[in-house]
Amino acid sequence: MNVIDYISRPGRAFFSPSVVCLLCLLIAPSCFAQVNDQVAELLHKGKTAFDSGQSAEALGYFTRASVLAPQIAEIKLNIALALKEEEKYPEEIAALQSALSVKPTLKGANLFLGVAYYRLDDYGKATQALKNELRRNPKDAQVLMWLGVVDLAAHNFKSAAAYLDQAAELAPKDADILYHRGRAHLLLSQDSYQKMYQSDPGSWRVHEVLAQAYSTADRQTEAISEYKEAIRLAPEETGLHLELGDQYYAASKPDSAEAEYLAELKLDPYSDAAMYKLGSLRVDRGNASEAIPLLESVLARKPEFSEAYYYLGRAQDAMGEDEKAVASLNLAITTKPSADTLQQTYYQLSRVYRKLHRVDQAKVALSKFEELKTKSDATQQQKLQDRMKRQERRSEEEADGISR
Repeated sequence: MNVIDYISRPGRAFFSPSVVCLLCLLIAPSCFAQVNDQVAELLHKGKTAFDSGQSAEALGYFTRASVLAPQIAEIKLNIALALKEEEKYPEEIAALQSALSVKPTLKGANLFLGVAYYRLDDYGKATQALKNELRRNPKDAQVLMWLGVVDLAAHNFKSAAAYLDQAAELAPKDADILYHRGRAHLLLSQDSYQKMYQSDPGSWRVHEVLAQAYSTADRQTEAISEYKEAIRLAPEETGLHLELGDQYYAASKPDSAEAEYLAELKLDPYSDAAMYKLGSLRVDRGNASEAIPLLESVLARKPEFSEAYYYLGRAQDAMGEDEKAVASLNLAITTKPSADTLQQTYYQLSRVYRKLHRVDQAKVALSKFEELKTKSDATQQQKLQDRMKRQERRSEEEADGISR
């Protein structure tokens, strides 16, 4: 086991006592000969106290052990960890500096030092300590993450995003790294938009960005208003009617959505996105005959467009073209659609097979639909739990920021 095992959340519960390696696990084998029975006993008692959440008591034992064995940097690191649990960051910093003076290569010490400086809002010294750690461990995702976290606090969004991108490459499934990475890119975008607004507040781009922000927040009324203003300022700009149509669709205004998709096609007659959205909307509205030419035109240029095959299959089913519907729906399945589209396609396919009296094939399609739905429900439940955990983490971080 390594000297330090890192926990990446920057809230108060930054490191769990269970990950701290104490006694012989923390002390390098080369130091064993220097640890007498009394020091070993103190370390053992300190570990026991630390594991029980008694950091103050553990601190006493580690301090006494360090007096007897001042040459062992790892004991000083134990002192720092106990001080960290007590939220005595200046004292923790002193202990870490003492450990590094004895052993400059002590793994993890500069990481803890950087985090301690971060707790005191000293971002310059935090960055320097973390860079010292990174020089010795250039592939440490947690060090890179903390460099990003510190830069975020210092409003160095571009640098933060770069560090967090590197961390995500090394640990692509680390939820904390991904959370901070997303936040860094969001803040970097907001900073860019703010500068754009300052340089040209009357630009149609400003209204487009505002509309996109409202859309992300599910505020369709405001988004529609901003897209309309963007179109007023740039009536020949392609893409705006398409985005406005999406907002009308989300706001359950299909007539307005269809009008905007048609307006987009007037500006850009070869817009596959506008054709697909208009076609799919017409399928949903029961106008299959006018949807089919649009969807077939899209698929002629994009033969791997799974969602278009799904809607084409639905339209053909509605027109009584059952065999064509089966062919289109099977193409939707084989062209790697999204999970939602795949689930819906199997359900639609089971219906068409029943109409064709292909009972066995209908049962297979329905069984596949039910299997996918079960997985989807479980995934949605997990996403809900993850969202709740992220909200809890943000609350912890906000509370930590207030108390510092």
